[in-house]
Amino acid sequence: MANDPKQMLSELLRLMGFEGKVDQFQTEEDLLLHIESAEGGRLIGKQGQTLSHLQFLLNRMLRKQNPEAQHVIVDVCRYRERARDLLIKHTQEQADRVRRWGDPIHLEPMSPYERRVIHRFYASDPQIETISEAGDETGRKQITLQLRKK
Repeated sequence: MANDPKQMLSELLRLMGFEGKVDQFQTEEDLLLHIESAEGGRLIGKQGQTLSHLQFLLNRMLRKQNPEAQHVIVDVCRYRERARDLLIKHTQEQADRVRRWGDPIHLEPMSPYERRVIHRFYASDPQIETISEAGDETGRKQITLQLRKK
């Protein structure tokens, strides 16, 4: 397989027996690969698990070829984009409570991807600070939202 993430993902999909179109987008932090497929639900899996495993596998393969390879986010039928928007909306509601009352709030345990989304979202917020802490028995960490110390 080539060292090109888009080509590599297309080949993985073919080997898995899926048909789909892969588009590539660059953000400031990540390379995004969007898959459009009639079988999107199967590629996403229960609670996005299949999608997460596919993304993990692709990143491992890329780093095996090049340890400095850029991190790749894989999305199917805009699933991650919608989930990200819902996650941020929910977190904003919790952050508003922290601003109003001043008490820290512990969010539910999250995947590394979800934590990265939240940490990046609040990185430039002048009032809210995010801290990752030990979470549940599955090893998933949780984020605490609290007021920044002045």
